[in-house]
Amino acid sequence: MATIINTSDDLLKLLAENAEFYQAVRRLILTDELIELPERFARFTTEVHDFITRQERFNEEQRQFNEEQRQFNHRIETAVGELQETTARLETSMARIEVSIEEIKDNIARSVVKAQLDEIAEQLDFTLKDTLSRQQLRELIRQHRPTDVDKGNRQSFILADFVVIAEDTTGNTHYIAVEASYTGDARDTTRARRNADLLRRFTDCPAHAMVASVRNDQDIQAEIDGGEVHWYALDPDAFRPE
Repeated sequence: MATIINTSDDLLKLLAENAEFYQAVRRLILTDELIELPERFARFTTEVHDFITRQERFNEEQRQFNEEQRQFNHRIETAVGELQETTARLETSMARIEVSIEEIKDNIARSVVKAQLDEIAEQLDFTLKDTLSRQQLRELIRQHRPTDVDKGNRQSFILADFVVIAEDTTGNTHYIAVEASYTGDARDTTRARRNADLLRRFTDCPAHAMVASVRNDQDIQAEIDGGEVHWYALDPDAFRPE
C-alpha cells in the first residue's frame, strides 16, 4: 500500500513508524562516516579512558620509581660520605704509619752510623779519637753561654746525633757534627751546619758538617756539591733484616 506524504509531518510520522524506511533515508542523507560516528566516538571514549587509566598507572609507577630513586640516592650519598670518612681515617693512619716507618729508619740509621764512625772520620782523611756525649755537649753550652743562640737551638745542639772528635795527619784536632737519617733533608743539613758552627766557637778547632744517609732530598744537593756539608753514604743493605 502506497503512503502519501504531503507535509513534513507526514514524513516524520513515517520515519517514526517505519524503521526500515528510517534507515534507508538515514543512509541516503548521511555519509557512512557520519553514520558510524557514534560508534567511533564510543570506541574513542573507551580508548581515551584506557589511555588515562594506563597513564595514571604509569604516573603512579613513576612516582614510586622517583621515591625509590631518591631513597637510593640518599643511600649512595650516605655510603659516599662514610667512604670519604673511612678514606680520611685511612689516610691519617697511613700518614702516621709512614711517619713511624721513617722514625724507625732514622733510628736504624743512627745505629748504623754509630758502628761506622771510624769510616766517617776516614772519609775526611781523619782518625777517630772519641765522641762527645750529651752531657759533654751540655757542659759546652753552660761554659760558653751563647746569648745569641736561642733555647731551641741550644737543645738541638745537645741532642746532636753524633759529635766526633778526630785528628788529621798532622795531629790537629777536628770535630765532625754528624746527623743520621735514612733520607737526608734540609733539617739534617741545617742541624749539622749549626752544630759545626757552635763547635768551632766553643773549641777554637775546625769543625765539619756531615749528613749520613742512604739517599738525600734534591734540595740539599747543592750544599753537598758546594762542600758546605759532607755526605757519608749508608749502605741500604744495612737496613734489611738479617
